[in-house]
Amino acid sequence: MTLMTMPGKMRQDGQHTLLVMRDERRCQAVCIVDDGTIGDVTTKLGLIEAIASRKLAGGELAFDGRVWITPADMPVPAPAAIS
Repeated sequence: MTLMTMPGKMRQDGQHTLLVMRDERRCQAVCIVDDGTIGDVTTKLGLIEAIASRKLAGGELAFDGRVWITPADMPVPAPAAIS
């Protein structure tokens, strides 16, 4: 199941963003670490929700029970084509 960010449940603090996401069965805290490198979290929510869902399904929880998303989890953009 895909996690979805709950409305009003996003807190940005310095270089980190904390989201509360929900699927049909549970709520899950998701921490985006070093979001300055990732960019504007609000424009990438769909991608972040997909990554968080995959990590939760795979049991990739941090020591504090949250799903942590780092810049390394984000896809690398394809190089621009040389014309």
